[in-house]
Amino acid sequence: MSVVERSRNLVSDTDRSRLVVFALLSPLALFFGVLWFVPMVYSIWASLFANPLGAAEFVGLGNYVTLVTSSEFFAFLWNSVFFAISTTVLCLVVGLLFALVVNRTLRGGGILRTLMIFPYLLPTVVVVFLWQFLLDQNLGLVNRVLVDTGLIAAPIAFFGDASLAMPSIITASVWKWGSFAFFIILANLQAIPDEYFERAQVQGASQWQQFRDIMFPHLRGAILLIILVRGIWMFNKFDIIWLTTRGGPAEATTTLPIWVYDLSIRLGNFGQGTALAIIMFVLLSIVGVVYFVALNPEQEVAE
Repeated sequence: MSVVERSRNLVSDTDRSRLVVFALLSPLALFFGVLWFVPMVYSIWASLFANPLGAAEFVGLGNYVTLVTSSEFFAFLWNSVFFAISTTVLCLVVGLLFALVVNRTLRGGGILRTLMIFPYLLPTVVVVFLWQFLLDQNLGLVNRVLVDTGLIAAPIAFFGDASLAMPSIITASVWKWGSFAFFIILANLQAIPDEYFERAQVQGASQWQQFRDIMFPHLRGAILLIILVRGIWMFNKFDIIWLTTRGGPAEATTTLPIWVYDLSIRLGNFGQGTALAIIMFVLLSIVGVVYFVALNPEQEVAE
């Protein structure tokens, strides 16, 4: 076979490969384009009108200006950030502690892993009912124990107190989603070769030194992943807050997703509701860009 014929065959093989890739990816690109691009364009368009579902009155950036300049915006933004950071950090701490225990436990490790998955598998509404019962002012087990032990003089309305409602929701959230961090960290811990720990023990390294020099470098990529994924999820979390407090009492637990619902559904201000959703998307996009630029998680995974 001549060089020219070989070149033609290579070109034809390359073209076939490109056609196959194009044929496989085109439906996928079209599918995600319809599901993502079209709703995004419509949301941006709707946010520029006072009432896009009715007699659409074009207001331009008026909805955005009204939202950002309102006193509620920064208060609800703070609630969202506080809820997201608190639940993410606590989920990470709880998941790390339990993963370290299970990883070093020879007996009962399977039972502990099974127990850890139960909260994650429960529907959110069941978790809410459970914690509402536990923290109930009259019948709750927590209040009964606190009163019987003399730690408090009278039962506390945990979800009805403006200063305790958010910590109570955070506690329930960590109980449910802490296992997310647990299983990711445990999988990474069990992937570390045993020889590393054996060498460290021979050299007289303490438990803390083994964690600092062996475990943490292997866990850093997983920890960064948990922070990003869980942080975004909790910032956008709606169901557990709405089911427990509806954003109350006195808007103490009203976050931006709850405000989107209030504006769009309860108040019928769909223009401002979609504008607020766009603002949330922009804020999370900025956080994502800063995350990837500053922390470079891909390098951590590669290492």
